[in-house]
Amino acid sequence: MWKVRDTTISKTKYRCYSPTQMVNALLKVRETGAPIKTTARQYGVPEALLRHKLSGRVDPEATRSGPSPMFSQEKEAHFVEHLKFMSLCGYGYSRSEVVEIATEYAVCLNKRTRDQPLSFQWYTNFMSRWPELNILKPLGLQIQRAKATTEECVSNYYQDLQSILHKYNIINKPERIYNIDEKGLSTCHKPPAVVTGSSKPQAVTSGSRQTVTVIGCGYALGHSVPPFFVFPGTRMRQELLEGGCPGVNGDVTESGWSNSVIFRKYVEDHLLKYLPERSIDNPVLLLYDGHRSHININLINWARSENLILFILPAHTSHDLQPLDIGCFGPFERIFNKVSHKFMRDNCGQVITRYNICQLGCTAYLKAMSPDNLISSFRKAGIFPFNPDAVNPKFSNHLRLYKNKLTSELTVLLNHYPLHQRVCLTFSDLKRPQYEVRSHPPKSVVI
Repeated sequence: MWKVRDTTISKTKYRCYSPTQMVNALLKVRETGAPIKTTARQYGVPEALLRHKLSGRVDPEATRSGPSPMFSQEKEAHFVEHLKFMSLCGYGYSRSEVVEIATEYAVCLNKRTRDQPLSFQWYTNFMSRWPELNILKPLGLQIQRAKATTEECVSNYYQDLQSILHKYNIINKPERIYNIDEKGLSTCHKPPAVVTGSSKPQAVTSGSRQTVTVIGCGYALGHSVPPFFVFPGTRMRQELLEGGCPGVNGDVTESGWSNSVIFRKYVEDHLLKYLPERSIDNPVLLLYDGHRSHININLINWARSENLILFILPAHTSHDLQPLDIGCFGPFERIFNKVSHKFMRDNCGQVITRYNICQLGCTAYLKAMSPDNLISSFRKAGIFPFNPDAVNPKFSNHLRLYKNKLTSELTVLLNHYPLHQRVCLTFSDLKRPQYEVRSHPPKSVVI
């Protein structure tokens, strides 16, 4: 006869006591000499385990069965602090790199040999012991941007901005503070995440890739200027703007990217008609990055005659200081990808080209450049209301790697294990002349 298991009988829960109960039981036996059996029953802990902990057969600090971790809690704490520090510096480790570095650490402590590297099972257990650590995809930060965004640079920028706002009495006039920025759109969009039962889902895209640039502008009061599209081609056709939002305009270049001629045409023929009336005592402030296509003598002279103040952001700092980069163009790209994905699904057989990208781009532009997003962007950038402390100084962590000598914090973390050998090589590479921090940080330019 086959034995039938009675499923109505519930299983006994494993380890129905807390670590605190075991600690209290150990203390009572050691301090008062109470009987082990009576104490175990009183605190609800296993008698055999209590005896083993008292005899030293089991580590009294162990909170789980099985072999104890290879590294002591103190050594692991040093290792965790190192991982956190390198992540703050912008050089966080991947899963495989964590295993490699931990293996080097174990070899140095004579707990492993190089022929016996740690496995990913160790990594899994390690992460379970330190719930404060997470696996997150970092935001990309170019090395030039990490070097340029120094505390001194940002402090100088806000001092220059404050002097301009006070000089022309526009610090409380958000309708006169504008920001211009550019965004490249591709006819081959990035599909969003989809619900699927497959491990490798696929999504239909246009295949051929063409770049179309969108020049956008908004002001601190929460309103945006209609977009200006730069299409690849040699002759501008009005059909390229079909389906666009009211006021949309555009032009063509050979590559689809903006240049000095296009930018000046945008400011003179498109943006100017949306600006308020200006005078010498009541000008309009235009904030934008210092790309070479944005600066030329003719544009500077024209701007002065039109009572426009051209305020150029410090080089490589737009990710922290430019309002549209902070709060609008990120959503703009995500919304554009979703709209393009829906277009490809609803119009089977059609592809995204320069003739219909304006319609899709305008839909995404209007949603991303909403009043709430614009107001929030100018506030986060510390422009309106003016707040020089709006940009969190945490960005300075990226610059620790470019100092002339290591900080004492990093030295303390690394002097007990061979990680310093690996990291110091990184530091020595970064400290070569081509990576040295300039003594004079990039400054904002007021024209």
